[in-house]
Amino acid sequence: MRTLSCILILITLLLFCSKNESEYFAGLTPPNSTAQKLEISKFFDNEYNRKRSFNLAFSPDGTELFFSYIKRTEENPEPAYEIKTMKFIDGEWTYPETAHFSGKYSDVDVYFSPNGKYLFYMTDNPALDSLGGIYYLTKTEKGWSEPGFTGKEVNVKWEAYPSVSLKGNLFFQSHREGGYGEIDLYRADWINGKFRNVRNLGPIINSEHGDYHAAISPDESYIIFSSTKPHPDGERILLVSFQKGDNDWTEPQSLGVKVNNGSAGGPTFSADGKYLFYKKNEGIYWISTKFINSLIQ
Repeated sequence: MRTLSCILILITLLLFCSKNESEYFAGLTPPNSTAQKLEISKFFDNEYNRKRSFNLAFSPDGTELFFSYIKRTEENPEPAYEIKTMKFIDGEWTYPETAHFSGKYSDVDVYFSPNGKYLFYMTDNPALDSLGGIYYLTKTEKGWSEPGFTGKEVNVKWEAYPSVSLKGNLFFQSHREGGYGEIDLYRADWINGKFRNVRNLGPIINSEHGDYHAAISPDESYIIFSSTKPHPDGERILLVSFQKGDNDWTEPQSLGVKVNNGSAGGPTFSADGKYLFYKKNEGIYWISTKFINSLIQ
């Protein structure tokens, strides 16, 4: 009997260890070192939606998805953006719907915290605060909470594109005065339940050309972002910089042809940091982040 029990335990362990990683992305097959277009039926099913959808935010278990959507049209220019959501239920993805907290105002730049407890986004809803800015929802047993404000230290002038690390620290872009360009990248430390100690990421990251749309890796070892700095090919590309010490960064460099074979932007990470999602003209792509370590200077 003991032998049979041991065999059953061994079989269970083998099945667990051999579990396809795609199960954590609700049936999607994750890419390796070659970027792949993220194909989700009903989401990327026509050219119109491919061009208007960007900035993916997967829940840690891969069964819930939020994304930014360009809503504006010539007839109805406002709100310019909204946040849509999809869920994986009974073996398939639901059709995209406007998130319950979005649709009336311009809401954009959604990001899951790596622990799945918080969902960050930018809004111009004047009812939340006269500043607008970056807000977050908290996951509760009953669902998502009402929006919470990230604070006046964070929100000074047109803050957007939040990104959060495992430590709870917030990285974002801002037009505030005193930066190195029109748009600079900043960080705010999560201290005793509040975002404090807002700091510019410094002149290595930020430039006179303007730097924006940053995604911090969950462990804060590197940051990926866009820049208006001219590129030889005339394309918008994604750059990476590695954190050597506290807010001490290496010289930014291109992610290379694996990602930047054409215009690329809107980066986000999976909760475990194993995959990078980003926007191209042809749609949304993802790639394993293993290759990024080879770029360490």
